[in-house]
Formats: sequence, C-alpha cells, structure tokens
Amino acid sequence: MNVFLKKRISRYLTVIATITFITACSSVATPPEEIPPALFSELEADSAFYLNKDTQLGSDDNLAWQFLAVQALIKEKKFVMADAVINSLQAKTLNTEQSSALNLLMADKFYAQNQLPETQTALDNIDTQVLNQANLVHYLKLQSELYIRNEQPYEATESMLLLIPHLTVDTEKQTYNDLLLAQLIQLPAKRLNQYQPVLVKAVDETTTQETDLGELVVPEPALPAETPTETPQDKLLAQYQDYKEGWYALAALYQKSKLRPNRLTRELNLWKATYPDHSAQAFMPLVLADITAISPYQPDDIAVLLPLTGRFARQGKAIQLGLLNAYYQQQQALSNKEMPLPKLHFFDTQLTNGQQLADQLTEANIDFVIGPLMKKEIEELLPLIENMPVLALNSFVEQKKSTDEDQQPEINEVQWHYAFPLSPEDEARQAASLIHADQHKNPLIIAPNSSYGKRVASAFKQQWAALTPTSDVNVEAHYFQSKSKLSTFIADVLQTDKSNSRIQQMRSIAQVPLETEVRSRRDVDAIYIVSKRDELILLKPFIDVTVSPFAPRLPLYASSRSHSFDRTNMQNKELTGLVFSDNPFLLDPEGSLIQEVEKAWNKQSFSTLRLFSLGVDSYQLIEQLVYLQNTEGAVYKGLIGELSLGADNNVKAKLSWAKYQDGILFEVATPITAE
Repeated sequence: MNVFLKKRISRYLTVIATITFITACSSVATPPEEIPPALFSELEADSAFYLNKDTQLGSDDNLAWQFLAVQALIKEKKFVMADAVINSLQAKTLNTEQSSALNLLMADKFYAQNQLPETQTALDNIDTQVLNQANLVHYLKLQSELYIRNEQPYEATESMLLLIPHLTVDTEKQTYNDLLLAQLIQLPAKRLNQYQPVLVKAVDETTTQETDLGELVVPEPALPAETPTETPQDKLLAQYQDYKEGWYALAALYQKSKLRPNRLTRELNLWKATYPDHSAQAFMPLVLADITAISPYQPDDIAVLLPLTGRFARQGKAIQLGLLNAYYQQQQALSNKEMPLPKLHFFDTQLTNGQQLADQLTEANIDFVIGPLMKKEIEELLPLIENMPVLALNSFVEQKKSTDEDQQPEINEVQWHYAFPLSPEDEARQAASLIHADQHKNPLIIAPNSSYGKRVASAFKQQWAALTPTSDVNVEAHYFQSKSKLSTFIADVLQTDKSNSRIQQMRSIAQVPLETEVRSRRDVDAIYIVSKRDELILLKPFIDVTVSPFAPRLPLYASSRSHSFDRTNMQNKELTGLVFSDNPFLLDPEGSLIQEVEKAWNKQSFSTLRLFSLGVDSYQLIEQLVYLQNTEGAVYKGLIGELSLGADNNVKAKLSWAKYQDGILFEVATPITAE
C-alpha cells in the first residue's frame, strides 16, 4: 500500500473510530415538528416547509433548517433557489463542521445537475474528519457514485471499501456488495491477484494426481503479530487490511473463473474457509450466492440464422465473417487445452419460413441460436422456439396485450431470449446525453426527411425531455430532402433568410446605401446532425458560413451514419471540430484487428464493418449473457462498444466519441452511459 493511500485510510478510520453520539437534554420537551431532522436523512416534508421554518426563526438558530431546505430543493431540482440559499449560507460565519456539510450539499447539487468536475471539487473541499456518521456515509456514497460515473474503478472500490462497514440497512449492504464486486473485477488481474489465496492441493505421492475437493488443505490465515506497543489505530489498520485483502481475493477468483462454474464453486469454498469472519460472508454478492443459477451458456451446437442470399445477403455475409473470425480466435486460444469447440450451423433465412426453421433447429439438437436479423423473422420464429436460448440481431417486436389502444405494448418476456440491435435510436439518446453533459441548453436536430430521420429525432427529443424535466425547451427538428437544396435549407433553419428579408425591407425604405450584416439566430447553442457522409460534407460548410461572423461558432455533433473512410484525408480536414459517435473498433484505424480486416477485405464500407463487429460481438457474448443478466453494473468491452444488458434483455452498446482536428481523430472523453 503506498504511503499516500495508507495515510488517507488511516485518517478515515480515525474519524470513524472517534465518532460519538450526543443526546441533548432539556427540562421542557420540544414538539417533534420543531426539531430539525438529521441532514441527509429521508425528508418527509417539501422545501416550502423548511424554508418557512427558516423564515419563522429569523436568526442564526435557523441554520439547520436552511441546510434542510437546500437538501429538499436539490431533491426537487429547484437549483436556482438552492443556489440562493447556498449563497446566503456562504455569507455567514460557519464552523468547520458546518462548512463541510455545506460543501457536501453543493456536491449533491452539482451531481444532480450532471456537473461532474464541479462535484469532485466540492468533495475535495470537505474536511472528512469533522463529518458526523450520517454525513460521512453520505459523502462516501456520493464519492463512490462519482468515481463509477467517471469510470475510475480503483478509486470507486477504495471508497466503497470504506463505506460498506458502516451501512446499517441490509438492502444497502447487499446492493453495495454487489456494486463493489462489479467494480473490483474491472481492475487488472495482476492487481487483484496480489491478495488471492493460494490453492493448496493434497497430492497422492504414488500417482501425483490431484485428489477431490474434500481433501483440499486450507491454509490457516496468518494472524497479525501483536506487540505491546500496538495502538488501537494499528489494530484498525490491520483489520482493514484483512478486510480489503478478502475482497480482492474474492474478486480475483470470480474474475478468473466466472465462466467455469465448477472451478468457481471450489475456489469460493476455499475463500470462505480462508476468510471465515469476513463481512461479505453475510451478504455475499448475488452473482456468487447461487453459482448454478448463473452458469454461462456453453452450447455444443450453435445455429446462426442469417440472410445469405437475396436482397440482404451482403449484410448477412458481413455478420457471418465476423462470427467466423471470433470462432477461429477461440479455436486458437483453446488449441493447447482439451476443451471442445461448439459446432456452427448456418441457416439461410431467405430459403425457409419460421416453422420450417424451428423444425430444423430441433432436428439438429441446437442449444443456442444467433439471429435472425430481420424483425419480421424474429416475430415469426421466437414464439416457436421458446425453449432455446436466442440472441436475436435486431430489436424485439412490440406486441399489444389486447385491442385496447391505451394498453402498453408487451415485449418478448422469455428469460433466455435476448436482442442485440444496432440501434440508431439508442445512438441518438446517447448524443442527447453527451450534449446535455456538455452544458448545452438549446440543441437543434438536422435529419433526413424520412421515417428513419424522424425516428432518430424523436428518440433524441424524448431523451432530452427526460434529462431536462423542469425546462420548457422544445427541441426543434428540421428535415432536409435533397442535397441540391441544402443551402436554402440551412438558411431557413438558422433564419438568415429572415434577416436578409429585413435588410431588403430597410434598404427599400431608406433608399440609400446601408452597411448591413446578415444575422443568424442566437437561441440555438448546438446542432446534432443525422446524415450520410456526402450530405455532411455539404451541411457543415453551409452551417459555418451561415452563422453570423460575430456569433460564437456552433458546436456540431453527428451520428456514425456520416463516419466513413477518407483515404485522401481531405474530407476529414473539412470536418475539423465535428464531434461524432461510432464503434471503438472503427475509431482506432491503427488497431491490429481493423488493419488485418482491411488487408484481407479491402475497401469495405464502415456500414459493412459495423456488421462484421456485430458478428464478432454476438459470438463472444454467448458466454457473457448470463453474467450481464445477473450482475448489476456489469459490462463487456466488445468491438461495438461497452455492452450491457437492460431489464428488457436488450443489449445496450455505449459508443465512443471522437473529434476531427486537422484531419486527425482525437477521442472525446464522456461520462455518459448507454441508455
């Protein structure tokens, strides 16, 4: 443990060990409604109640009520009023404990506003040594959540290791134990393995073969040497070290053996014997509580259902190549191990109907299905194979539960049926989240005048409304029809045509030369563009020249639809400043796999390579699906992005973001998650 971390942990443990509870006594009983509840407890009243209490007292005695008013205002997302009360409190002379509590409230406010750097700054200004028990627990919860949002698993685990021993509610203990394991297993194996218990095996000397599980020799855990000079703080640090080592060992064995249930069960039994008094024994992470229930799919015969002829043959064959690439990678990895590979069975969905396919799958003893690709085929086939695990390569088809128009649609509810769509709607929702995280207030959408463009725009609007529930901003969407009219289209969108019209009217009235400048609208502060590459190449310069020269440059965001190879590097230079989303696979042109694919499969479009990525990830997801389904916060890093599984069994992909600068791609960091 490094010196800095040891000092930090020592400081926390000292704070925790010295917290006391003081009960104030009075000869006159105070009515319950006159006693302010504890800060950061579950408030029963609204902000108006606490602000009214503050007004009634009208002296320094109202500080507690003001703190509670800020907490309630943040909960109600009334941030302007919360800032007013915070400013009032900052103007007062506060002691160290009150200042730290105020900084913690400010951190809460920034976090609720999705201002993550400001949240961390506020947390850094807190003197944790003066926080009471409730405030310290709240601080550690918020710090843990922030580290998780910022994808800092090591820092998140350090915070949760300090937090969990001081939780008193059983459901919270279980939740944070699950979350802690999910963060720990994201650490490098080398870091986790430093604490992994040694598996000591009893060996028959005559045969030199391992004996069964019942004869495993469990080493006794080493007890820390105790000397007469050992202080209470030394004991606390030693206890903390044992506690941390137990968690690291637990995460290490799960990280290594999560796809091998028998081995995982054996190593977990060893861990329990090695750490018999560890607190995780009482609230074991759910993924380890019933290992048999989360055993991964290990099929012997996999059916792949794709259109290999006809109109969509190109798409089907691109996915097929990706699947075969992943299959042969697995074959190479297992070449020195005695583990059988599954058999792949390819079925052309263009040559048979749903019932015939279902019969063929049963006859071939298929125990896992990848596909189909088309929604109509998914709708037809899935009800016929409810006993088979399926990873469909498109979204589930929504079905009405009844003829009642007000009834919510019902989606496929079979536990082992999953959907893995490349969804432009999900991409638009992630774009809305990024633009919101970048502090823009009034974005505008430009999309093609088609059902595709309108679906994507609608998804963006819905996500923006969910992110800004207290705002009255109605995101505008403008739809273009043809490339030949893009100039007039942009003039209309940015309202420079109206400015030109007003200038002409003034010249007509004045009858003298006027020095004028066309003005564009100033209410829009970002534009999200959904277009093909050739359309974007025209749209961006039209926007650049249409925006008034004295107005700030409009930030432009685009979808992966417009990302493409630029072998001359001329177009990429023209797109300088543009931020866009895409698969990590396609944003790393120097990556070994994409170079290998490009060499073997020259001059393929990005749309084809995205389907290749879908094929690779769909095969590799087979062993990950149950893990993703049963582990909160779990992700799998695929070619398409960070993959997670929603409650509806839809695979969600968190895309990456990049920006062009003088023709060169630069990654754009983002705290957003897949929606």
